[in-house]
Amino acid sequence: MTKKSDTFCIVPWIGAVVAPDKENLICCRANDKPIEYSLDIVNTDTHRHLRKVLGEGIKDPICKRCWSDEAASIQSYRQSYNNTYRELIASDAYIPAKLRFLELTPSNVCNLACRMCSSRYSSKIVAREKYLSELNLFEEKEKAHFTNWRDLDLTNLQELKLMGGEPMYLKEHIEILEYLDSINVLENLNLMVITNCTHSINEKWKYFLSKAKRVHIAISIDAIGKVNDYIRQYSKWEEVEKNLQEINEFAKTSSEIFISINCTVGIYNVNKTKELEDYMKERNIHYYFNPLKYPEYQSLHFLPAEIKEYFLNQKNVSNHLHHVLTNTEDNIIDKEIIQKETTAVDNFYKKNLKDYNEEIYDLFYP
Repeated sequence: MTKKSDTFCIVPWIGAVVAPDKENLICCRANDKPIEYSLDIVNTDTHRHLRKVLGEGIKDPICKRCWSDEAASIQSYRQSYNNTYRELIASDAYIPAKLRFLELTPSNVCNLACRMCSSRYSSKIVAREKYLSELNLFEEKEKAHFTNWRDLDLTNLQELKLMGGEPMYLKEHIEILEYLDSINVLENLNLMVITNCTHSINEKWKYFLSKAKRVHIAISIDAIGKVNDYIRQYSKWEEVEKNLQEINEFAKTSSEIFISINCTVGIYNVNKTKELEDYMKERNIHYYFNPLKYPEYQSLHFLPAEIKEYFLNQKNVSNHLHHVLTNTEDNIIDKEIIQKETTAVDNFYKKNLKDYNEEIYDLFYP
């Protein structure tokens, strides 16, 4: 066994994020421009660079998110994956690099138009972006293009993270799982599915989820009740809650099926995080807060100091967000920009923030 540095990370040896428009990353936490495109996705220049510097004990800025989490005593992505693949690390069997972990977005077909999302990940957002571009609030881009998963070598795959769009809405995901089943990879696969919880699990999905070695269903829920419907346009909380209960019951059929709640936190729901925390604790469901950075006008990171201080003193804000609210950033977003952007999207959907979260409305609207 080779001695590992304190900054060693297994991810540059085993994984990649294959994203729209070939804007691929080492991992979803990477703080860097996309890596160069290559079908040999785990041997890009960026992979080789990180393998070298992290192995030498250097805290590379590409991994800033992990260093920040670890400084706040929060388990980082690096620590989590080092633990998951600890046997591979201990035996040095991660050498040579092979595609063992893949985060894949094969399409942007989705049934929701979330406030923090873009048309690269949701087909429902195309019309909104066109409207905002006419107001000079958004630079309209070309239609997103996606990598064909059939071009990748999946024979060594041990972990697959299915992204969207909405994974349970995409026929491509069923095709991938059928292929992995046919080459006997599925039964040895750790499978993660990200879902917005607007679809119940049909029998075909139940078959594949039961066939995989281990399954993590990560459910995107940003708030309880009507704030959910505000942030995740076209979502209905009553349906989400019903599907959550169904998924939770399905997970109980196997000790190898695990569910968690991923709450993307921004200005519209920060004051509802304690409520969501209590809701999930009561149901014994694991939850995780993911403070967004884009779009910047919705991000907690770039709020004026007095607004951050306000949230720090509110009991309805989870303590898990205090490390974000105490950090300082150079790029502070003015209240006027937040008002203008929020109002534009509200007008497009014929909604008003005040009807969904009056406390936040009063903070940003004089």
